[in-house]
This record gives sequence, structure tokens and C-alpha cells, in this order.
Amino acid sequence: MMNIRVLLAIVVPVLIAVSFTQEADAQTLQDSVAAMARAFKGDVGIYAVNLQNGDTVSYNAEKMFPTASVIKIYVLARLYQEIKEGRLAMNDKVVLRDSDKVPGSGILLFMHDGLKLTLGDLSWLMINMSDNVAANLLTDEVDGVMKVTDYIRSLGFKHTMELAKIFDRNVYPDSTLRKKYGIGVTTPRETATFMKELYEGDIVDKKSSEAMIKLMEYQFYNTSIPRFLPTYRDTIEIAHKTGALNATRNDCAIIYTPRTNYVLCVFTTHNKDQRWITDNGAEVFIAKISLLVYNSFVKKEF
Repeated sequence: MMNIRVLLAIVVPVLIAVSFTQEADAQTLQDSVAAMARAFKGDVGIYAVNLQNGDTVSYNAEKMFPTASVIKIYVLARLYQEIKEGRLAMNDKVVLRDSDKVPGSGILLFMHDGLKLTLGDLSWLMINMSDNVAANLLTDEVDGVMKVTDYIRSLGFKHTMELAKIFDRNVYPDSTLRKKYGIGVTTPRETATFMKELYEGDIVDKKSSEAMIKLMEYQFYNTSIPRFLPTYRDTIEIAHKTGALNATRNDCAIIYTPRTNYVLCVFTTHNKDQRWITDNGAEVFIAKISLLVYNSFVKKEF
């Protein structure tokens, strides 16, 4: 049998070397992300966490950013809370009226007055088509913007708020925030934490969390976080929600791979490139950050 001192003499240096290598890898990722963020023509916030080993990378993770349509995941969570408490049901019907229609993403804008939809229909449209009319209707169903923000506060998030319905001219208590951030505000760390808690089954309850993740797996807009990832929809699954305004592009995701799972949230605003094309600079930037994080969190596991 090998002498214990001899064994320790062999094992300890190896463990130290592995530790140093892991620290070096983490620092390399952090440096690379920071360098890319500094070079981007706009403001950037990033937070990623490996859900297996707890590794993180961040840049401006505590900075407040406009959510754009990312706020819709919080409306969805509030809806599931109302359903759990018995006040609403997914089969409840809502009647679409011409007065409900607002511009932007989605298809309900083009549907006829009097169309009946279930809350389940509206949820799917709000998340996967980012339908603005559906988001406003669901916000009304859960008793409005303030109730959504109250629910977000109950989750422990201090800087995340729904500030207004989409294209709603009503004045809300903090009009300064609304003027600055639009329909919602958050930080990369808070929304990444929300996604992590979804993954862990802690938003509303395990069943509800799983249902919300399942909805986000059918996301229609896939030109940011999923864009450059190898074998997407083959061996990689992504549950995510995007958000876009003229000078803002965001994407927040749970990424499932055969080796490890992780959360990545990237927010950008004050962007120089405001073109509404798939090769918008911010969307390509988010895709490159996504591949960089994948290469660090996943590839090194092989």
C-alpha cells in the first residue's frame, strides 16, 4: 500500500494545479467578457452563473437597464401565482377589443374585435411571440402594473419593476423611472437570479416553474443567445425571453447542455446600432458573449 505521505505528495500538487487552472479559466472569461463589453458601442450589463458548480461572470451586473419585453416573464410569474391561489385559471376567457390593440410585436394587433382567447393562449403569445397586446391584457388580468411590481418585490428583487403597460399613456407614481426605462427596469443579476430560481422550481412552485420554462423553450426570436451555439435544438435546449427597443436589445436564458446547465442574461442600451435587422450590432454582440460563456462553462467540462 502506498505510504500516505507519498500519496499526499502526489495528490496535493495536482489539486492545487487544478484549482489554479480553474481560477485562471474564470479570470480569462471575466477579462474577455469585460473587454468585449468595453468595446461595444452602447451600455452593457451581463450576468451568468453555472448551475452545477456556481461559477459566475459579470459586468455591470448591478446596473439598472430597461427591460423592454423581458418584463413579460414577471407578468407570467404573477399570473401563475394568481392561478395557484385560485383567483384565475388558464382556461379563463378574455375578449379582445379593438381598444386593446397596440403597435409592436405580436399578432393580436391584426385579429378581429371580439376574438376570445384563454389566459393560456395569451401566455403563449406574450412569451413566444412577445405579443404586446397579450402582455397588456394579462397585466390587466393580474390587477395591473402595481400588482406585478408588488409580486416582484415579494420575490426579493429591489430594482426590478413593471413601470407601465405597453404604449399606455397613463402616468404612474414614478414617472421619472418610466421616462428613463420605459415599461420596465431590472438589473442583470436580478433577472438572472429570477431565471435561476425558475430552474430550481422556486418561482410560485415547482410545477409552475416548470410550466413557465416550457413556454420559454418555444421562443420565436432566436438571433441572440442561441445564435452561435453548436447543436442548438439537437443537444442544447434554451428557455429564454428577449426584449427589444430602438436602442435596446436584451436576452435572458436558461441553457441546458449535456454537460452542464447555466443562466445567462445580457442587457444592452443606448446602442449606436438601432437597425431592426437580425445583424443588429447588439444582437450579434449578445450572440458572441453567449458563445464565449458556452466555451468556458461547457467546453472545459469535456
